[in-house]
Amino acid sequence: MTTPGRPPTHPLELSAEAARTIRAEIERAGGREVCFLADVDEARRVVRPRAVARGNHEAVLAAARDAPQGSVMVHNHPSGLLEPSEADLAVAVRLFQEGLGSALVDNAATRLYVVVEPPEPRIVEPLDLEELEAVLAPGGPLADLHPAFEDRPGQREMLRVVAERYNEGGVALVEAGTGTGKSLAYLLPAAAWALKNDERTVVATATLNLQDQLVAKDLPLVRALLGDEVDFALVKGRGNYVSIRRAHLAATQQGELFAEDRSGELQAILQWLDTTEDGSLGDLPFRPAEDVWEEVQSDSDVCLRARCPHFQECFFQRSRRRAASARVLVANHHLLFTDVAVRQASGNHTSTAVLPPYRHLILDEAHHVEDAATSHLGVEVTRRGLYRTLGRLDRRGRGVLAAVQEALAPLGEGTALELRRRIETSVRPAVDVARAVLDGLQDALEGHLPPEAQGALRIGTPELPEPAADPRVEERLDEALARLLDLEREVARLRLTIDDHEAMAEAVGGRLLDLGAVERRLQGARTALRTVLQPEDGGRGLVRWIERRGRPRGRAAARNLALAAAPIELGERLREALFGRLDTVVLCSATLTTQGTFDFVRGRI
Repeated sequence: MTTPGRPPTHPLELSAEAARTIRAEIERAGGREVCFLADVDEARRVVRPRAVARGNHEAVLAAARDAPQGSVMVHNHPSGLLEPSEADLAVAVRLFQEGLGSALVDNAATRLYVVVEPPEPRIVEPLDLEELEAVLAPGGPLADLHPAFEDRPGQREMLRVVAERYNEGGVALVEAGTGTGKSLAYLLPAAAWALKNDERTVVATATLNLQDQLVAKDLPLVRALLGDEVDFALVKGRGNYVSIRRAHLAATQQGELFAEDRSGELQAILQWLDTTEDGSLGDLPFRPAEDVWEEVQSDSDVCLRARCPHFQECFFQRSRRRAASARVLVANHHLLFTDVAVRQASGNHTSTAVLPPYRHLILDEAHHVEDAATSHLGVEVTRRGLYRTLGRLDRRGRGVLAAVQEALAPLGEGTALELRRRIETSVRPAVDVARAVLDGLQDALEGHLPPEAQGALRIGTPELPEPAADPRVEERLDEALARLLDLEREVARLRLTIDDHEAMAEAVGGRLLDLGAVERRLQGARTALRTVLQPEDGGRGLVRWIERRGRPRGRAAARNLALAAAPIELGERLREALFGRLDTVVLCSATLTTQGTFDFVRGRI
C-alpha cells in the first residue's frame, strides 16, 4: 500500500558501543536471556539498545507496541546457538507486523543473526492544503459543478484540519454544525490521500441514512471533483448476507427446522437467490422471520471458507473482495468496533479481520462512539439471545437436533441409532432444563430489580445492590451456569462422536458446524453471566449493568433482560486497541463539546 524505501545494501551489524551495552546487561542477568529494543542508524548499525524484557515473549510484544517503526528487537541465546526457535519465529512475525525487525545475539555480543530485517520506512506524499481547499473555494471545481454553489468557510476550515492530520498524523476533534458540509470536508482529504499514497481510510457512521448519503451522493461527487477514480465501498456486517450453501441446506431439512408457515419464506429466499446481485438483507423484498434468516445467513462459525462449493459466487466473499480493492470504506460504528475486538483478541493488526487493514479513520456522528465501543469491548448476554441459541438446537421438535436425527436415520443401527436415542434422552432434555433454569434466574433477577425501573441500572449502586449477594439470585445463577455447562458438554459429545465416524460426519454435513457454533455461544453466555454477576476481584475496573429492554407491555417484552459489563477506562482501551495504532483519526459531530470544550469527550474516548 505504500512506496517502499531503498532496499538494504548490506546486513545489520552491531555497533561497538551497542555490543558493550548488550554484553554488560547479559552479565548482570547472570547469562540468562535478555531482550533489547534498539535503533538502526543510517549505516545500518544497531545502536542504543535498551533492555526491555527478560525471557518473556509477551513482555517483548508489549514493549514493541510503543517502539518506533524501523527499530529492531535483539535477544541473546545463552546456548550460543543462533538458530531461531519456533517461538522466536512466531514473535518475529508479530514484531514485523508492528514495523520492527528481529535479531539474535550470543552472550558475548560478537555475533548477530538477523531473523527478520526491519521494514524500510514508508515514503508518503503530503497533501497540498491550498490545492485541496481550492476545490471547495469560490471559482473552484465545486462551484463549477453546482450553479447554486454557496461558499462555506467552516467547511474549508474543517478540510484543512483534516488534511493536516493526514500530513502530520494524530487525532483531531471537530465539531461541525448542520449545514457545514462536513462529509465533503473529510472525504476530499481521504480520497486525495488514497490517490497520492494508495492508503485506505475507514469512514464509520452511526446511522444508515448517512452511510447511504456518503455512498450514493458524496463519494461520487468527490470522484467528479478530483477528476480521478477513487475506489470506495459500503461494508456491511456478515450477518446481513445470505449464505447460498446454508439456504440450500435449509431447504433439504425445512420440515425439521421450521414450522409449516415458515416454509413459504424459505422458498421466497431461494427464488430471490437467482435474481439478487447483492445478496444482502436490505435487497430482500420482504423481512423474513428471525428464525428463518438465522438458518440462511452467512455466519463465520459455520463457514466452510475456500472449501465451500459456492465460495466464488458467495455474496459475502464478493463484498470482501470489493472492500479489499477499495481505498475509502464506509461502515457503521458497530462493524468498526467488531473489527477492533477481533483484532485485539487475535493480535492481528496488519491483515484483514472484519475489515481490511487501514491506517486512517474518520468517525462521523462521533457522539455515538462511546456506546458502540462499550458494547463491543465488553460482554453482554440477553434472555432473548440465550433463547435464540437454545432454539437453534430445538424449537418444539424442530431445529439442528431434529436435522441431525433426520440425517442419521438412513445409517440404521449401531452408533447412528445410539446417537439418535441420545439426542432424544439426553440432549433435548438438557435443552429443556437449560430453558427452565434460565427462567428461574430471570425471575430471581426481576425480583431483585426495582419494580418500576426502566433503562440501564448500574450494579453495585444503592438502586441496584450486587445481585449475587441475594441468596435467591446466587442459587439460580449457580444452577444456570451448571446446566448451561451440562448442555455444552452434551452438544460437544454429540459433535465429537459424529466427527469421529466418517459416514456420519458426511451424512450430517454442515449441521456439524452448527453444533460447534452452539457450543461456542453457550460458552460465551456462561462467561458473560459470570463477568456481570460473579466477577473476579469484585468487578474492579468494570462497569456492570442490567437493562430491561422492549416495551413494558406483555410478559415476553418485559422479561427480556440484558446483562452487560464494560471497562471503566474505555479511553485507555480505545487508545491501545485503535487510536494508538493509526496514523490519522478524526472524530466529528454536530455535538462534541461540553460547556464549550472537548475536555469531556477527550476524557471518555
